[in-house]
Amino acid sequence: MDIAGYKFITVLVRVEFFISLALLLYSHYFKLEKLEKYFEKNEIVQLNKRRWPGKRPMDKAMRMGQIGLFLIFPKSYIRLGDVSSEELASVPVSLKRWATWPDYFVIQMFVWVGVSYVLYGR
Repeated sequence: MDIAGYKFITVLVRVEFFISLALLLYSHYFKLEKLEKYFEKNEIVQLNKRRWPGKRPMDKAMRMGQIGLFLIFPKSYIRLGDVSSEELASVPVSLKRWATWPDYFVIQMFVWVGVSYVLYGR
């Protein structure tokens, strides 16, 4: 394989890393409380809030991760009974995007790392 493709993928992964880091931090510090208001009666979210009550980045990441998974895989969690379709429908689209886009960037970044490994073996 050529070196230009390897450089392209390397630059792409590095740029996506900083974009996803910025989106994650912004969503954890400015959007998490707004999202949690829509899940005030949800047992799973409240248990997660009690388990991770602090303001540390890891606490916020664990709480945001659960809500993000509800929004990324809604049918699975509705089928399990962890969340209702009414709770998910009450969340505005803009907040859904803030909860899911950082995760999509991280997934895409790992896919590019895998592609780089398969194509170039590095």
